[in-house]
Amino acid sequence: MKNLYNLLIAAFTLAIISCNKETATTQTDVMNTMLTNKNWYLDYSITGTNTKSYVGQSTYFVTYLKDGTTKDSDGLTGTYSVKVNGNQTQLHVQVKTSNGIPLEVIYNIISVGDTKLVLSKVVTTGTATQLYFTNK
Repeated sequence: MKNLYNLLIAAFTLAIISCNKETATTQTDVMNTMLTNKNWYLDYSITGTNTKSYVGQSTYFVTYLKDGTTKDSDGLTGTYSVKVNGNQTQLHVQVKTSNGIPLEVIYNIISVGDTKLVLSKVVTTGTATQLYFTNK
């Protein structure tokens, strides 16, 4: 009876762990599908109470390609990945600056749809910047 009880507990635990992995994988797959092969144009950035509008301007855009690479209007190229950290889906971007210094930027994905993307830059100190993009 004790062995049966231990077997049931192990099976239950395995089922819960397996479901969590599938949920995270499904979530990242959906986010990747929504992000990829589109030019995302920056419309607004908000830091604290400071809002900057870029609407109507020839401005910054970023493209996330299906192969896991990224490029932007500043000429930066790199790689990206979508990850789940706790309950938060994140976009991890690795690029090299114009002088060759590697840089990783992490964004919390606030929302992503067919034509709108909202990211919040993860910062260790200070106020996070929220970025509002549209796909035109």
